[in-house]
Amino acid sequence: MYRTSAPTLSRSSGVRTLGLARVVRTRVTPDRTLDDEFSLRHFTDLTSLYGVAVRPDVLTSPGTTFTALTRSLHAGLEPLGPVDLAIVAHATPDLDCRLAAATYLAEAVPGAPLSFSVSDVGRCAPFTALRIATDYAARHGFSRALVVIADQSTLPYDVDDRPAGDAGVALLLEPGGAPLSLVHTPGVAVAELPDAVASGLASLVGSDERVAVVAGAGIDPELVRHGGTVRSAPAGYPCTSLWEGLAESLGRVVLVEHDVVTGDLGMAVVGEAR
Repeated sequence: MYRTSAPTLSRSSGVRTLGLARVVRTRVTPDRTLDDEFSLRHFTDLTSLYGVAVRPDVLTSPGTTFTALTRSLHAGLEPLGPVDLAIVAHATPDLDCRLAAATYLAEAVPGAPLSFSVSDVGRCAPFTALRIATDYAARHGFSRALVVIADQSTLPYDVDDRPAGDAGVALLLEPGGAPLSLVHTPGVAVAELPDAVASGLASLVGSDERVAVVAGAGIDPELVRHGGTVRSAPAGYPCTSLWEGLAESLGRVVLVEHDVVTGDLGMAVVGEAR
């Protein structure tokens, strides 16, 4: 058994810097319903603790599991080759608790990778997963890591900001990929964002560098103007929308997101400095 404890500060003598080598995105057709006795009982038990009512009509609507999204992303990455570590990052819960995307990756991906999921940090789950992936690679000398980012919208109870649909993005990390640097800061209040964003940008890009920035839904674009273009990521997909554009190009870009509920601030710069 492997216990996923925090990485130590010491680094493996065989450590290699991992860059972003490939990006694949997917949308799949919802094809799974939860109109069975177990699912109704499961969601009733969950929601009763919070005074939220189950919506049986949603249970009969087709939805998409993270496993289905991950299977599609895996197919898009083929031929993939051995992977040492695989992490699934998400903000919304999975559709069906009887399936697990991390388990699928452990079995289906060559190399029998160490696999687990990251959640409960809202929109910044991908930043958390990437930070963990690079830390584990440094600790163990891992040469390849896969981060799967997933959104799914079939939630059988009323919530604020329900995702607009189901989407997945896979990020493959390996030596020789596009350089990737991260800043992940927890506990940043909205009032503290201007200073925190300015500090993060200063640590990632040069003061005179004109760099394209993509701002997530939790970031005011005015906070991230740095001499280059600034655009907002498409709304409705809390985790995937910021990263989908990388499937088209791994050119120099800064990605920024903030989750107002958790206070997490995530920033990443991808690509070579000009």
